[in-house]
Amino acid sequence: MRGIISFLACLFILAIPSLGAFESAVDSLEASLDSSIRELAELRKKVASEKVPLSKDLNRLSLEVRELRQAFEKVSRTRDAKGFDISSLENNTKQRKEEVDYLVSLMTEYVTNIESRADAAERVLYQDAIDETLLAVDDPSLSYEAVISRQIAAVELGMDRVESIIGGQIFEGEAVVDSGSLEAGSFVLFGPVSYFSSGSSSMSGLNLAAKSGEASALPIEGESVEISEVASSGEGSLPLDPTLGKAIAIASTDETAIEHILKGGVWVFPILGFAFVSLAVSFYKLFELMGHKGLTGDSLSKVIKMIRSGDLAGAKHEAHRMPGPTGAMIVVGVANHAEPKELLEEILLEKMISTQPKIERLLSIIAVTAATAPLLGLLGTVTGMINTFKLITIFGTGDAKSLSGGISEALITTEFGLVVAIPSLIFHAFLSRKARSIMGGMERVAMSFVNGVKASTS
Repeated sequence: MRGIISFLACLFILAIPSLGAFESAVDSLEASLDSSIRELAELRKKVASEKVPLSKDLNRLSLEVRELRQAFEKVSRTRDAKGFDISSLENNTKQRKEEVDYLVSLMTEYVTNIESRADAAERVLYQDAIDETLLAVDDPSLSYEAVISRQIAAVELGMDRVESIIGGQIFEGEAVVDSGSLEAGSFVLFGPVSYFSSGSSSMSGLNLAAKSGEASALPIEGESVEISEVASSGEGSLPLDPTLGKAIAIASTDETAIEHILKGGVWVFPILGFAFVSLAVSFYKLFELMGHKGLTGDSLSKVIKMIRSGDLAGAKHEAHRMPGPTGAMIVVGVANHAEPKELLEEILLEKMISTQPKIERLLSIIAVTAATAPLLGLLGTVTGMINTFKLITIFGTGDAKSLSGGISEALITTEFGLVVAIPSLIFHAFLSRKARSIMGGMERVAMSFVNGVKASTS
């Protein structure tokens, strides 16, 4: 305790000399504080004096910013509106252009239909206008207005055509007559039917399109005078074809048997050769096999009784009277009746085996025909298809008429091959069954003969 008091007393003694310096420092700080307060007051006065003008400038600038912002927003809205209007106009323009293109396409299709549906004789009247319209569509130098105006003219031409056809139309032109020459005359159009009356001859008839695309006149028996009268005077009655020429076209496809055969190409003739041989052999074998008569039980029993009774001469005479290969077999059996049973059976079997080829001869020709005819037809089909593909390579697939030759050869040879093979197969089956029946009858007679003869000697 005394130590602490002594330490505090020493500190107090040491602090007494620094009290004067502390007071001087305090005085200096107070002077600085007063100076700072005075400066703050002056600054406040200065700020207060400058605050009003700055507030006014701030308000003015704020107003200017607001006005500029409003002006900017107005300009932005105007620009967006103008951009939207331009985009809308572009879309509308694109839609109108597509509509125009669609209309041009429709009118082009209509004009093309006029060309395809017009009669061959009408092309003289409308072909130039149709060609001009179709060429105008593909001409890049023409404007839409020019193209559409020409198409409208073509549409009006088509409407005039319909009106003229409904009421009937007569005009001059040229057509191919049945003699093959091109003659000038008058065409009469009434609805979908057209007629032609020659000016240089009395030939009149229906107007059809020839293979060359020219108008072709087909005479109608008993109706030439009426057609000529209508063509010259514009009045009268006309024959009507409700099928619009289709019945005549179908009738023109009729062909004779020789024409049908010739369309089949070279492979039809071997097929027909096989058919002739097979048919001849079939009828020959039919009469031959049907002529074989079987033995009756009475005649065989009579021979067996004669052998049992020892009348060999009578048995041989009766055996020689028996018809066909069965009778010849009985003759051999009578001659060898004294042989053992097994040997007699072998002798008769040998006779049957030697007789079988005679019974079945020529049947193989019918079987070969039944197997070969379809193969020849298939060969003709392959040949025809090769010719067809050659034509396709040269002409393409657009012209079906140029391909009809190869297709006809391909189909007709197959047809004849099957027509020959099916009857040949039926004849072969029937005749083979008949031959087997004859051989079976011989076998039964041989067994009956052997059993009858050997039963008598046992």
